[in-house]
Amino acid sequence: MIALINPVSSGATLADAFQEEGADCLHIYTQDQESAFHAAASGTAKAYLHAQLSETAEHLRSVGVNTVVAASEFGVTLADELSELLELPHQRHELRAARRDKYLMAGALADAGLSHARTVMVRSEGELRDALDGWDAFPVVIKPLNSAGSDGCHISADADEALSAYRGAAGRLNLMGEVNQGVLVQEFLDGTQYIVNTVSMEGRHLLTEVYAERIDRVEDAPVLRHIISRPALEDAEQDLVDYVLRCLDALGVREGAAHTEVVLTSRGPRLVEVNSRVMGPCLAPDPYHAAYGYSHQHLTVERFLRPEDFRKRFDLPYGPARTVAKVFLRSHRPGVVLAMDGLRTMRRLPGFHSIARLPAIGVPVQDRYLTTGASGIAFFVHEDDELLEHSLATLHDIEDAAGMYRIAEVDG
Repeated sequence: MIALINPVSSGATLADAFQEEGADCLHIYTQDQESAFHAAASGTAKAYLHAQLSETAEHLRSVGVNTVVAASEFGVTLADELSELLELPHQRHELRAARRDKYLMAGALADAGLSHARTVMVRSEGELRDALDGWDAFPVVIKPLNSAGSDGCHISADADEALSAYRGAAGRLNLMGEVNQGVLVQEFLDGTQYIVNTVSMEGRHLLTEVYAERIDRVEDAPVLRHIISRPALEDAEQDLVDYVLRCLDALGVREGAAHTEVVLTSRGPRLVEVNSRVMGPCLAPDPYHAAYGYSHQHLTVERFLRPEDFRKRFDLPYGPARTVAKVFLRSHRPGVVLAMDGLRTMRRLPGFHSIARLPAIGVPVQDRYLTTGASGIAFFVHEDDELLEHSLATLHDIEDAAGMYRIAEVDG
């Protein structure tokens, strides 16, 4: 039996992929995901609400769980803890904290002799001022120690902006449901940001996807507009992939999915973060299968259910036949969605494949700057990457000209 820890967000599609292959799965939910637990328990899934670590481990042992999988960012730590108690193959336990805490993550890279962004942790305005006194270049990035979706990230042009960003983030509840006890000051990485997805088996890492990201700066916050796959890697991109695989080793990733963000700077690749779970926030499988013949979650399932089939993939070259793009749609301003006029044009653009998570009519726009997919996610697939880039540029022009959503102001 396989235990899926907090199968929420993109983890829900991971659970679906296991279910498609008839796997015997137990869905484990933490207290902060209690609503998801009740929804699962009222359906067909076997569900268990976690309270005490020892009790949950004993329950998993009693029902014959032999594999523990982190099914979302919310499940990474508990999956590590349970696998250690059950003595099951998993990640390197001594590096558990470094896989979640971005300050410790940078330290683990330094210990492994890998290049990394200059990173300082601060827990007060005084510590921030001291850190910035010795900083030799601006801008700097202020970000939480642990969050998601660009939550709390601010690109600060000077010390005053950094202090303001610190005040806006410190002590605030982040997207992981944790209070920011401090923030990171990190050098601004100038270059193209990439996503490198992998699935690991016994410490060996299979490259599954490489994407370049378009990130705009809006009100000094990074806003992800789209990601587009790289079917053929240039030399510098291959070096970036090799660097990511060394980062996975440095952070003790040995089993299952990982989603890594990295910037290709003029000095070479620099890690943003490694996330030891499937890519989020939405993994609708069909566009990925249309481009690659697989999805991140289906390869993860293959690794655990059909390991001998998965092992053969290490002998195959990376090189998907089609390009896939994932667009995080944005409303031009806050308010209530009255209509989605831009969909008529978007669906006629070359390469359009499908759309997920459209906002509801009559409901206020949520998180329009965060990478949560709250305003919809559009997928494009095509053999011609230049044509696909043109479609994406057209779509962003529609969004920026207020042509995607008809928005009414919220009273009060």
